[in-house]
Amino acid sequence: MNRRKLLIGTCASVFAGVYPSISLAEQASTYFSLIWRGLDVGVSRINLSKSGKTLVAKVDVELSVKILNFDAFSYKLKNKETWESGTLIKLNSETLVGKKKEFAKGKRTSKGFLVEGSKFSGLVKGNPATTSYFSPDFLKRNIWISTQDGDPLSVSTSKVGADMAKSVNGDLPATLWKVTGDIELDLLYSEEGKWLGSRFYAAGSQAEFILSSSRGNMHSLWKA
Repeated sequence: MNRRKLLIGTCASVFAGVYPSISLAEQASTYFSLIWRGLDVGVSRINLSKSGKTLVAKVDVELSVKILNFDAFSYKLKNKETWESGTLIKLNSETLVGKKKEFAKGKRTSKGFLVEGSKFSGLVKGNPATTSYFSPDFLKRNIWISTQDGDPLSVSTSKVGADMAKSVNGDLPATLWKVTGDIELDLLYSEEGKWLGSRFYAAGSQAEFILSSSRGNMHSLWKA
């Protein structure tokens, strides 16, 4: 399975605990399975943790396509993002596509978000999102930084309407959004803003994220 960029992403789980002299920490998580040509070819896991105004998102993706027991395609991404009040502060991501290594690193400066990546290095002005997709608020932003290689992707989004998202426990009501521009995919969110899934084409066939499990609401945690 090949694609110019295999862009991945995430959703929710709320735990809260108080410990002496440590501030209240909240967490959220969501796990997806990726189905392509009827095969379960991988997983995407995202975990969010928030303390005070600082939110840390950790994303792990592992994909593997085998043909006659041979590895036809493999993809591994490990990403860490730091956000404050809806603004991306830091990014540190490493990706292995087959044997090719890619990366995306960045930090907020007074002039914008400074990126060092395997495809793009430079300053991204404004308030970009990333290709982690864990909040529908990302749909309001027209630049998404690729967590695979740092490329600032120019996108447009449009609301399609009511749809159903697939999960291991059955279909879930969702709102479908279409993303076009430097990337093309469909994103599905619940009425409460939870990320429920996505669809895109790879090697001429549709690939789909199927919700395996989630706890809490990542969108609400990110916005709070």
